Amino acid sequence: MDLPPDSSLSPDTAPRMAAGKRQLMDAALRLLAHQQDVDTLSLRELAREAGLNHNTFYRHFRDLQDLQTALMHDFTQRLREGTRQARANVGSHPSVTHRVVGWLFDFASQHREVFLVAYRTLHGPPGAAREHLQTCLDELRRDMLQEQRAMQLLPPGHDEVWMRVLAVYGRAVYGLVVRYLEHPRQRAALLRESEELLAILVAGTTALYPHTSTRTP
Repeated sequence: MDLPPDSSLSPDTAPRMAAGKRQLMDAALRLLAHQQDVDTLSLRELAREAGLNHNTFYRHFRDLQDLQTALMHDFTQRLREGTRQARANVGSHPSVTHRVVGWLFDFASQHREVFLVAYRTLHGPPGAAREHLQTCLDELRRDMLQEQRAMQLLPPGHDEVWMRVLAVYGRAVYGLVVRYLEHPRQRAALLRESEELLAILVAGTTALYPHTSTRTP
């Protein structure tokens, strides 16, 4: 039976920062959620949305690309902390996959703008923000690999293989989260799909690399 979201794990894991910087970043997210490119953003429009003087922008950022990179850094820091807590919170659900993907659903529903902006950044044109986002997501996968090893969900060795598996799985889960935002009533079915997908990936990996044996998370 699908369990309700665990209220002990708050999706709001935003790091503390200067109030003006946070206001600008939150305002940028609201605006960028409705337009495709940070380069089309007007500094005056951003300052007006944030309720600040437009000169305040340069106290915190060099340019709009710097702002976008900061948004992606903030986003991935929240992901790393939130998913770490979800993996560790064994009492909320026996399945690690259920806990982590469930937390992602809750995070995305409460922070829709940052999630959608990050999704577009990841699939958009090359740039500093996309490179930074990809680097941070790689670090997130390394966190997952280490913690799953600690929980004996994956065997030692073949790190490069499992990192590729986690990359494929991460992209698929991102798509599941987008589907959840569109159809939240499908939460239970999407969680089951995430668990089934990981089981398929693990089974396929162990078939290709028979000396690597593991239990399904």
